[in-house]
Amino acid sequence: MLNFLLFKVIFIGAVMDPIWRHILRLSIWIGVLGFLRIFCLLSRDRFDNLATIAYTPPKQYYKITLLLCFILLGDVLWYIGSALLFPASLTFLTLEFLPVILDTIHVMTKYLSHLLDQWQENGFENKCLVNYYTELGADVLILACTLMQYLQLMWMHGVSFGLVDFVLFLNVRSVLKNLHNKVLIHRERWRAMSYVRDRYVNATPAELSLHNDDCAICREKMKTAKKLACGHLFHL
Repeated sequence: MLNFLLFKVIFIGAVMDPIWRHILRLSIWIGVLGFLRIFCLLSRDRFDNLATIAYTPPKQYYKITLLLCFILLGDVLWYIGSALLFPASLTFLTLEFLPVILDTIHVMTKYLSHLLDQWQENGFENKCLVNYYTELGADVLILACTLMQYLQLMWMHGVSFGLVDFVLFLNVRSVLKNLHNKVLIHRERWRAMSYVRDRYVNATPAELSLHNDDCAICREKMKTAKKLACGHLFHL
């Protein structure tokens, strides 16, 4: 919240339109979006907490999924209002809106995949894969939007080699470093997964039927599995 206030209210005021009344209205309007995002992040933390509990009634997931639907609707209404109230700043506000909508969709996907896992008789085996790629895609796109926003602020402010330029440069450097780390981590994971796919054979339907067991790592039912040299079966 402190970072939000410092950057969105004070720092943007030093870069954008010098008319303070316009900046105050814009800051309050961005604050509404920040309020929605906080609820989205709280929902994500709530999911991480519920995932550690042995049994959680589906009603808990339904309630938070419904809240996320309202947040998603609020995000869309906020953007429509931006087009009507601040048409001159719509490009900047679009780059504010996209990270929040991506975060909301990402968290909704986690809840929906979990509900799908509960509804299906043998569970949703691709839940982890869907969650991983949704999170990766959302993180990369959010970082890209943040980078574009910083570059837009640098363009609007111009290069004067002052404190504002220095802070913007550090923020751009931080975003590029995070993007680079995301790519490296995904590349290493892809190499590891490719090695496992090539190194170990798939378990046959007969072997899966014979054992009729849960994966010893993730404790989920196995519709498909990899077979180790010792004969044990695990999810990929």
